[in-house]
Amino acid sequence: MKKYKREDGQAMVEFALILPIFLLILCGIIDFGWLFYNQLSLNNDCREGARYAVVNTADNADTQAIINHIENTTTTVFANDGVDITVTYSSPADPTSGDITVSLKADISFFTPVLSTILGKEKTITSTVIMKVES
Repeated sequence: MKKYKREDGQAMVEFALILPIFLLILCGIIDFGWLFYNQLSLNNDCREGARYAVVNTADNADTQAIINHIENTTTTVFANDGVDITVTYSSPADPTSGDITVSLKADISFFTPVLSTILGKEKTITSTVIMKVES
């Protein structure tokens, strides 16, 4: 008479052991992808605002027009959350000579709850672009 080992639940036990690790890795990939996407979007918005400022400074050195342009062209992710926009000229007396610095700062909520338990509820991302004013 042979004795047989029963292995009916082996796959389910292995899956139950691996599932939390798999979900942690998957959610981490999603969150880092979300942060990377938002950082690239913020960089693009900052570059777009600086380019607009450089081209239009000869006509008008109004920083509010630059801020309005950035707010109108920003991505929907930042339009809902709000972005802190700072525009400074290296020589405020003569804005057509020197550099212009455009800085954006935004708080991004994580997409999944995995990284929010480790890094906090929100992550602040920033972008700064400095360009020479064209006259």
